[in-house]
Amino acid sequence: MTIELPKYVLYCLKQLENSGFEAWCVGGAVRDHIMGKQPFDYDITTNATPQEIISVFPKTVPTGIEHGTVTAVTDNGNVEITTYRSDGEYSDHRSPDSVIFVKTIEKDLKRRDFTMNAVCYNPNKGFYDPENGISDIKGRFIRAIGAPDKRFTEDALRIMRAFRFSAQLGFSIEENTLKSALKLSDTLQSISVERIYSELTRAVSSEFPQELSSLLNCGAFEFLGLPKHTVPDVIKRLPYSFPLRFAVICKSSYCNSTTVLHNLKADNETIRNTQIFGALLNAPIPQTKTDLKRMLMISSIEKVREILKYYDITGFNTNQLEDMLTEILENKEAYCLKMLKLDGNALMKIGLSGKAVGDTLKHLLEHVIENPQDNTEEALLKEIEAFPMPFVYLGKVFVRGANGGDHLFFVRARGKHAHDFGKRRKQRRFP
Repeated sequence: MTIELPKYVLYCLKQLENSGFEAWCVGGAVRDHIMGKQPFDYDITTNATPQEIISVFPKTVPTGIEHGTVTAVTDNGNVEITTYRSDGEYSDHRSPDSVIFVKTIEKDLKRRDFTMNAVCYNPNKGFYDPENGISDIKGRFIRAIGAPDKRFTEDALRIMRAFRFSAQLGFSIEENTLKSALKLSDTLQSISVERIYSELTRAVSSEFPQELSSLLNCGAFEFLGLPKHTVPDVIKRLPYSFPLRFAVICKSSYCNSTTVLHNLKADNETIRNTQIFGALLNAPIPQTKTDLKRMLMISSIEKVREILKYYDITGFNTNQLEDMLTEILENKEAYCLKMLKLDGNALMKIGLSGKAVGDTLKHLLEHVIENPQDNTEEALLKEIEAFPMPFVYLGKVFVRGANGGDHLFFVRARGKHAHDFGKRRKQRRFP
């Protein structure tokens, strides 16, 4: 078995070897090639020190030079090159307190996380696999290198990485590795929530998100507000959307997605999109076009389609709803303010101002959602006349009286409410 490496990676390997150093491709790129997948990036490990790496290449970036990593910059791509190293103690369950550069690749591979990520390849030497990673890749296993307890105690994020890899690749976590990960899952509290969030989003958005179930079910995320729970099987059949899938997880576990995402320091857009999906999931299943338009009003066409997909997967026949949605879109029936035939500028021209503009637009939208035929300028102006709140219309203020009677107030200036005019108004009975 051989690997066809990109030219820019071959160039980096050759530059190091021509300078008298060892050089191997290692990590996820080698694993992906063995699985028949195309890698996104490549890593090289070498016995050259960081300063020696810098001297070999015309252009480099000291990406993580304190840990031995330098990025070689080429015309066709960048490659991270790391010196063989051995890690010192991990006092914070995340990063080594110190690193020692070593001369043999065997010592370097011993400090890595999983066997599948410790396979090396050089086009002149073939594979180097002292940890039997190729066997685990072919058997679809995630196995910790050495003692699992030691690996996870060193770096608690490896627990999240194990489950993220399982969700992405569909690999099973080897029995002893799984037991250790679950036993030490409380150490996740010692690492940054941003790193947890990064791994969690990738896992939930992957092809096999149900692989997270055992970690979720052991209470690993209770400190974030996510209770013990099994990932619903329906998740894996939904679109690869983290906000949708996470909203389903939170709905099934009866927790507040907003609280959890705030605790994870998620970005505002993700929080907002998850809130929208949560609102749609918790609303009654739509029965009419009006119901669908109300869903569209608070979300988008894409989100409504994804919710209909959820209904379909959970056993609800959505054919009629799909037809209704198609009819709404083809007929361009209004479901948001920008689709109204009157906008805020038009209302201000006829004398409305301030809060009355927004309130009137909201009322008109509600009216048009239920009466799509009324989305014309003429019909909307008539609806304004019947709107039960003070507003100005062509220099006149209409007020619906508490007893049901209509009153017309003439005013001398536009853009003011009736109560702003005091004695400058003359009251007449509305005909």
